[in-house]
Amino acid sequence: MSKGLILVADDDIAVLDTTCTFLEFFGYDVIQAHDGLDALTKYKKFKPGLVFLDVKMPKMDGYATFFELKKQFHDANVVLMTAHADYSEWEKAKKENVLELIEKPYSAEQLKKITEKFYGK
Repeated sequence: MSKGLILVADDDIAVLDTTCTFLEFFGYDVIQAHDGLDALTKYKKFKPGLVFLDVKMPKMDGYATFFELKKQFHDANVVLMTAHADYSEWEKAKKENVLELIEKPYSAEQLKKITEKFYGK
């Protein structure tokens, strides 16, 4: 039985696949998106409980995607992932209730802690 549905958006296929593999191993159903626009489309279609967004993506970056999700779906639960933190944008995102910012490379244990904090054990 699935613990919940999670959307993961990252343009780096290796990172996307690894992240999704970890989350599936932890018992979650996972949807993949390759950029911000793809993430918005898939969010609208599937309404996942939790979203992991890479900050640096083509077409629409993670911050723009986050702000658009919050505009359209106030209850969207988003974790931002980045190798290059932009703390001015992060401060704006915190005001809109972003759940967390995790820096790459992150571990399976970090993903597990975040998902358990959100969904419970």
